[in-house]
Amino acid sequence: MCQGCINLIEHDLRTLELLNESARSKKPPEDVTDWKCTLLFYMACIYVKALGHQRNKALPRHSVAREWLNSDSDLIPIAKPYRKLEDRSQDARYEGRKLSPAELAEAHRWFIEVRNVLVPLLRAAGLPNTPLVNPQPFL
Repeated sequence: MCQGCINLIEHDLRTLELLNESARSKKPPEDVTDWKCTLLFYMACIYVKALGHQRNKALPRHSVAREWLNSDSDLIPIAKPYRKLEDRSQDARYEGRKLSPAELAEAHRWFIEVRNVLVPLLRAAGLPNTPLVNPQPFL
C-alpha cells in the first residue's frame, strides 16, 4: 500500500505539471488554480495516509486523519496547515472558487509545511524513497 501511495504522490505531481502546461497553452490562459490547490491537498493527504499505514493507523475518512493530526505529538505542528489546505481545496473543488496568486502561494506554503514534517517521518518509518516533491514550478 505505501509504495502505491508514494507512486500516487508522484503521479499527482506529474498531473499538476500537465495541468499547468495545458492551461498556459490556451489563448487566453485558463485559470486552473482550483485544481492546482486541490492537487496540493491530495498530495498532502496521501503523505498522511502513507504515514498512517506505516504506523498501523487506519484513516478511512478525512475526519479521522484530522483527529490523528491533532492528537499525535509529532503531527500536531502540521494539523493547522493541513486543515487550512483542506479547507481551501474544498472551497476550490466544491464552490468553483479560483484563487489569487497570493492565495495559491499560501496554499503552497501550507503544503510545504506538511510535506517537510511528513517526508522525514515516512523515511524513518521504512519508506526511504519517499519523494520530497516540489510543486512550485507548476503553480
